[in-house]
Amino acid sequence: MIFLSYITETVDEFFVRLDKMQGDLAAFSQNLDSRSDKIPVLLKNFESAVFTGDTAAKPATNAVERAAQKSLANLRAVIETWSEKIEADRKGKQFIKKNEKYLVVMIFGAVKAGKSSLGNFFAGKNFFSAPFDNHYKKISKPVFETEERGRDTGDISKDESGDTWFTEGVIDTTGAIQFFTLSGLRWIDSPGTGAVGKAGDTKNMTALVEEYLSYTDMCIFLMNSSEPGLQDDMRYMNRLSREGQEALIVITKSDRTDEDVDDDGEIVSVLVPKTPENRRLQEDDICRRVKAAYPEIDENKFRALSISTLLASQAIEEASDDKFRASNLDKLMKILGDKVSDNAIARKQENPRRLLNSFVDTVVDDLKKFDADISEMTAAVKNYKKDMARISKLIVSSVYREVRAEVSERARSWNSAVKRGGHVSNDEISAEVSRILNDKLNEEINLQMSRIIEDFQSQEMRAVRANISAAALERKTATLEHTYTESTPYRREREASGIWENIRAFFGKKYYETGVETHTRTEYQTVDIGTNYNEFIESLMPQVERYAKSETDSALADLRDNYFAERETFAERMRVEIDKLRAELLQLKF
Repeated sequence: MIFLSYITETVDEFFVRLDKMQGDLAAFSQNLDSRSDKIPVLLKNFESAVFTGDTAAKPATNAVERAAQKSLANLRAVIETWSEKIEADRKGKQFIKKNEKYLVVMIFGAVKAGKSSLGNFFAGKNFFSAPFDNHYKKISKPVFETEERGRDTGDISKDESGDTWFTEGVIDTTGAIQFFTLSGLRWIDSPGTGAVGKAGDTKNMTALVEEYLSYTDMCIFLMNSSEPGLQDDMRYMNRLSREGQEALIVITKSDRTDEDVDDDGEIVSVLVPKTPENRRLQEDDICRRVKAAYPEIDENKFRALSISTLLASQAIEEASDDKFRASNLDKLMKILGDKVSDNAIARKQENPRRLLNSFVDTVVDDLKKFDADISEMTAAVKNYKKDMARISKLIVSSVYREVRAEVSERARSWNSAVKRGGHVSNDEISAEVSRILNDKLNEEINLQMSRIIEDFQSQEMRAVRANISAAALERKTATLEHTYTESTPYRREREASGIWENIRAFFGKKYYETGVETHTRTEYQTVDIGTNYNEFIESLMPQVERYAKSETDSALADLRDNYFAERETFAERMRVEIDKLRAELLQLKF
């Protein structure tokens, strides 16, 4: 029997760590905090408070309703995800309790990344048949079990010796969450993420994996070295980091085929590790790409390591310490050993706290999105209300112009009738003007409102009923004044003037004066000058303008108070409930 110091020492050290953790957890019992039981109650209360009868969705006829419907739809969708998460956490608690005495390490990654092969290696498949003594030969072979099955094929199989192992070597093999226990370590194998569905599948393979990720103590994410760092793979690193979970990125199949000459001088293919430089470049590239894709990720929660399970298997089969070192499986064993020995009880106790904190953070982040939805809705209301003054002026101006044109046209026919000696009663004129104003005002209000609410007419807003008091349209006369001047010659006796004329007048002399006398005479004539058409129009239109403005403002006020005010009230209630839920959830965090 060959004794290899490095391989056996690595394995021995690994088991020392596992056995120590097993001892530490032997008396451990996971007391899950009751805080998590309060979360479903808070979420249910929130849902009931928000989705009352008056929040029923209306037709999305304007930006306000579209924003309201978007907010309600988003809220319903997210509440559904919360419910699913609560149910998953219930299942997760059972899983945590079931595995409380073990460090649970889950292996996941894309199809054909080598998950089952790595699991079998740690289960001792190569060590039990190794040509040298090692710790695995001192223990019973691990028992392989299935936690949950998603398809009927590709889980645990038996080899020629009757021993059970994870099935290897078949495309898209694993169809279940399956595990083995090695001292204080519980190793969870999983289906390949992104696996194509098959007939008879009871679950989506990726969804099955994601159900368990959060409830393990540590995750090892495998990537094939031929295509490391795929974008879809990186999202898992971000999720685990956000949940406070630890993850190790393991780049598998980090080897290559080279040519060598055997003892007989024949050229043979040999498996060799990729160069240290090549491995380092791949590891650094993955870490850099993860950080670039998710800048907020906690770099202390993940690292990358290149390994070759096939090279490690050959190392054990060929009893080669050098090949074992080159495989980097020794480093992976050491990393796991360090993890399991680092205060195992504290790690196990932290898991449910981490999950609660993560769930609270998720809900709080979702609530921020609703804040944005509500802001969009209130901004739409504010824009419409701000535009009311412009719309009012537009309606009044249009109605004034159209009513004046139509009333003027009707007034011309009335005018002609009156000129011919006919008579048009004030009541008739008032009724007709009111009808014209009523029609034009309703038409224009509905036209402008339909640009705000597409089905405005079906909203049964009040119809206007104009009641204009028109002045009488009647014939008018004018009195024309003509003044005449007449001149009449005259000769009449006059008084003597001066001494001599008076002396002569004393002896009988008479004196006379002549001239032209002017007389002014005024004559009056009444003539027909038509009707009071212009005065009639000018006295009528101020009434039209005042009434149009009054009714328009009333219609807009109805719209504001009966339509938009309801959504403003809804938005305010939403904000209150969101703030309340946020505060209550944050109080539950550890």
